[in-house]
Amino acid sequence: MLARTTRPTDQMLSDGSLPELHKTASFGSRSVERLAKLREHQPTGPLMCAEFWNGWFDHWGAHHHTTSVEQSAADLDELLAAGASVNLYMLHGGTNFGFTNGANDKGVYQATVTSYDYDAPLSESGEPTEKFWAFRDVIAKYAPVPAEKPEASAPAPTPSVSLDRVVSLRSAVQASSSALGAWSPFGHLPALDELGHYRGFAVYKAAVGSGGVLSFAEVRDRAQVFLDGAPVGVLSRDHHDSAIVLPTGGVLEILVEDQGRVNYGERIGEHKGLIGPALLDGVEITEWEVLPLALDSLTIEVLFGTTEPEEHGAADATAASHLSSIAGPAFAAGTFTIDAPADLFLSTAGWGKGNVYVNGFNLGRYWSRGPQTTLYVPAPILRVGVNEIVIFETLTAASARISFVPSANLGHTDF
Repeated sequence: MLARTTRPTDQMLSDGSLPELHKTASFGSRSVERLAKLREHQPTGPLMCAEFWNGWFDHWGAHHHTTSVEQSAADLDELLAAGASVNLYMLHGGTNFGFTNGANDKGVYQATVTSYDYDAPLSESGEPTEKFWAFRDVIAKYAPVPAEKPEASAPAPTPSVSLDRVVSLRSAVQASSSALGAWSPFGHLPALDELGHYRGFAVYKAAVGSGGVLSFAEVRDRAQVFLDGAPVGVLSRDHHDSAIVLPTGGVLEILVEDQGRVNYGERIGEHKGLIGPALLDGVEITEWEVLPLALDSLTIEVLFGTTEPEEHGAADATAASHLSSIAGPAFAAGTFTIDAPADLFLSTAGWGKGNVYVNGFNLGRYWSRGPQTTLYVPAPILRVGVNEIVIFETLTAASARISFVPSANLGHTDF
């Protein structure tokens, strides 16, 4: 059995292993140096890099991470020349579909983006990259490689889409038979984990008699605050926000987003949602209603009760030949037609923040912060003929235009 450590340092190799288990290490550069450090702690037996980091993942608001093809290939060559074994992390990264992305928190919360392309040898959509061919040449020096070579795909199709209906989140959840969930009353401010709701969005609601400073112990991870349906402001965990001024009393509604579970360090396992106490000018608010939103899958029929834009179940649902903009939080929907299933890339340029669903499948999150401005749409979720698309826009999309583009755009890099 193996005992993998995060990095080959004296402390991690000592603290992250057991005497009866074979030690390995994880790194992405300086292979000879790191293998030598591993050998100090593992005097006999094979050397192994359990995770050879040939790229990195991205966070919202940062750049798209890439690594030098030449340097990564040289580090892999050094590792194999030393006779060590290797596991590529990643060969193919893939996608954090739906609400499955993680996050880091080392004093500042950083949510991982939807794409997990990772600058890996195989791209998010499975295409061989320049790094793939460089790694193949290196591996061929030490072991047989298949004669078969993958071919690059043609540019993705770009079908046209028309959004022809929209309904606000407030109206959708107020519907008597809303499929988005049910309200539950509480005599205290509950974390979402108390409701068995472990990812996505929820709405908190309370009546407040006057304005004042509203504060929480902590917001995990993003809270949009409304009074009687009018926006007041946003509390963001990554900005360490925990308080906001309410101008008056009224019906307080807060749309809370769990932006991803912390997957490393002391924050693992923490509860999500609004963390109490909730205070208004120092006085605790104890009476709450909470609605965990059922957004893992979302279709036009769930929101509007029909696939025909002229017939709507929600009071403020709007039909138009084409929507010019989306004032969130709201759901917008439409259809597009394809002749044959193929991988597509949906552009999110010009949108605010939210999630996209195609044929009920949650593609994942988008955010104008970037870096990525496309979402990968895998061919298996598409069907010949009419396909439907639903957007949950939590902010504002100045343009409701839907565009598919020929290839992925994962954002700017740092060089």
